[in-house]
Amino acid sequence: MEESLDDRLTALERMLGIDECSDVKTADFDVDGLLEKMKIMGLNRVMKIPLAKLKRMRSLNNKPETRSLSERLSTIEFCENLIRQRAEMLKEFEERMQVVLQTDKISIAAEQKAQLEALELDIQKAIDEWKRYTLELEEFKMEYFSIVASLQERVEDMIRWLTAIEHDSEA
Repeated sequence: MEESLDDRLTALERMLGIDECSDVKTADFDVDGLLEKMKIMGLNRVMKIPLAKLKRMRSLNNKPETRSLSERLSTIEFCENLIRQRAEMLKEFEERMQVVLQTDKISIAAEQKAQLEALELDIQKAIDEWKRYTLELEEFKMEYFSIVASLQERVEDMIRWLTAIEHDSEA
């Protein structure tokens, strides 16, 4: 595998004209053709990234690690647990998806549409009834508080009237 990879890299270097043994010169190389092939392959996104950002990203990988070994190990362990959890979740999702796809319930979903629409109408009626009941309750509450307020006024008037009578009888 390594030999084939090395051979492929050497062949690429020769094609690009960056190998010292290359018989292809950079002036002979079809840059426009290469760019077109890269666009077809979907690599034009990489070409749109500014060179400064690419160099900065490359320099991030080349910087020496400043964290201690224990911190790096704890990060790796944490990531490993996350990866395992993700794999378990994906496995569980796939198992559940297979159960869903293997059942005949999907084929009867269209038949259940009428029942769902009937349920939706029932729910809408219940909501309308609840709104009507809530409005009636709110009206009752407002009437109740207005009656209580008028009764409090009458009680206060009676208290004033009684205190006035008491003052008159004392005098």
